[in-house]
Amino acid sequence: MNTITENTNAWHQMWIKLPEPFCFYRLILNSDHLHFGLWPDGAPDSDLEKAQERMFDLLLTFFPEPPADVLDVGCGLGLSASMLAKKGYRVTAIAPSSELIAYARQAYTDSGVDFQIAGFLDDANIGFAASKYDVILFQESFQYLHPLGAAIQRARTLLREKGKIIIGDEVCRDRSIQPQTAVHHRQDMMAMLAEQGFRILSRLEIQNRVIHTCNRIIDKFITHHDAIRQAVNTDSVGERLDFFLNGWKNQLSWYIQGKLGYEIIVCQKDDVFIRGYQENDEYRILPLFQKIFNNPRTIDHWHWKYRDNPYGRYHITAAFSESGELAAHFAGYPVQFYSANSNMNIQSIQGGDTMTNPAFRSSGRGPTSVLSRIANCFYDKYCSGVVPFIYGFNTGTIRKFGERFLQYEYLPQVPYHVREANTVSPSLFGRILQRLKGVRVQQVHAAGLEFDRLFQKVSRHYGLLVKRDSQYLRWRYLGCPDRVHRLVVVSRWGRMTGWGVFSLRGETLVWGDALCDPDNVQDMALLLTHLVEAIRRESPVTRIEAWFSPVPDWWHTGLKNLGFSVIDEPNGMAPCFKFFNQEFSIDYFRKHLYYTMGDSDLF
Repeated sequence: MNTITENTNAWHQMWIKLPEPFCFYRLILNSDHLHFGLWPDGAPDSDLEKAQERMFDLLLTFFPEPPADVLDVGCGLGLSASMLAKKGYRVTAIAPSSELIAYARQAYTDSGVDFQIAGFLDDANIGFAASKYDVILFQESFQYLHPLGAAIQRARTLLREKGKIIIGDEVCRDRSIQPQTAVHHRQDMMAMLAEQGFRILSRLEIQNRVIHTCNRIIDKFITHHDAIRQAVNTDSVGERLDFFLNGWKNQLSWYIQGKLGYEIIVCQKDDVFIRGYQENDEYRILPLFQKIFNNPRTIDHWHWKYRDNPYGRYHITAAFSESGELAAHFAGYPVQFYSANSNMNIQSIQGGDTMTNPAFRSSGRGPTSVLSRIANCFYDKYCSGVVPFIYGFNTGTIRKFGERFLQYEYLPQVPYHVREANTVSPSLFGRILQRLKGVRVQQVHAAGLEFDRLFQKVSRHYGLLVKRDSQYLRWRYLGCPDRVHRLVVVSRWGRMTGWGVFSLRGETLVWGDALCDPDNVQDMALLLTHLVEAIRRESPVTRIEAWFSPVPDWWHTGLKNLGFSVIDEPNGMAPCFKFFNQEFSIDYFRKHLYYTMGDSDLF
């Protein structure tokens, strides 16, 4: 079929009668493929139609072997449906436009495709909606289906068990443009697919290989502008052509700015549904936690961590079976960092409880496992476009899984600092000297402005660290319902020079957190002495253990001078990170991040 340049045949007259913008596109293109093209990297074809065929071939690789029942939603002029039928698929193709379906029936009358005039969300349970399918194809039609949840729910009802959705469409990557486009936001799409019980099998971001389509369509609109006006010959055709031309120019700009993308998403109907937190989920989460970790956790502890966090609440994804059984859980809690290099506060998320019900560990493997899926749902819901990174601490046993399927990057193993407690006491002369210098130590049960003043003074010496101010200390340690933390401060003439947080586990004193003025590191010796002596009045203390990062150097040196040695962490624990932009990297963290055991979920 020829383009607008040969405009006397019967097909040309049919093109003119198509609804906008199909009539415009068909007049300027050399085929009935009215979709984006897939262009080779670095060497775009001059032929848009070849690129469109290449896109169809890529989508075809995700189809099951024929025969299979396929529903082509928003089938356009019917070419893709016809090509699928020729390959042995049983195809039903729908569009809400009677003109489009009339054209498809005439153009592909011998294809065997059942072309139906219908909208995907039509209420009537007749025609296409009365059948079941192995595949539902949305080739640049998904963006027109609103509301999103209703569209995905309809797809689920129409699919057979293990049936697939194949989506090739534009996605919004910046919410600022959503009022100007009907395209769904990528995070909303992924969240709703998970909530409706779909397992992501493949997800390709190919905007860099489709963007050239915008240039070609813009060129064709400009080149054929007058010919289209003459062919369509209506009062408003010029205004409408300009509207669609400007729309393509906006699309091109958004692609260049990264605000718009193009993805191929392939997902399978599944028996696990993943969603964000809902009220009272904790009463199903806690029994599974005890079952897996054999460690009872109180409801007060859970509420403190996930509900009462001053930096944000209920950052949780949970997976459930259709019967309501909890299959998996992935949770984190927001934490604020401070970067001395940029003098900025940075919101992040610390990974908390992660667990999979043993009954569901065989539901998918690797990237399709329940744990991988629930983690990616967490990323989409709470992290992408919101925080630059999420972090946590993993044992050596799950490191490979985290690297391969959760996109974790790791720092070296935690430096495990140890020393015997019976060597902490300074000499009598040392004690007298410290007293003469006004050094005092006390355990406190409140955190006020003096903690903020210390953080403001010393944070520039630490590089990158959790913002250890009074608000953080009140929530993280003093507000913890477990009541296991001791906050001890050291001062000179009433001015705080450092603090530490400790917990007693048997005869081991765990030093979980600290902040110190680099000019007064030696004051921490008296802090340790004071605390050990106070505890020994009640119970024995034989050993002090701590996690402290290798940076900053002055702190690492100070710990050595305090008598600590570094050994291998018993469980191979290492800090892990998942990055969501290029602002930070694992190399940057290796050079600048200060962390302690208190930055983990284990203290």
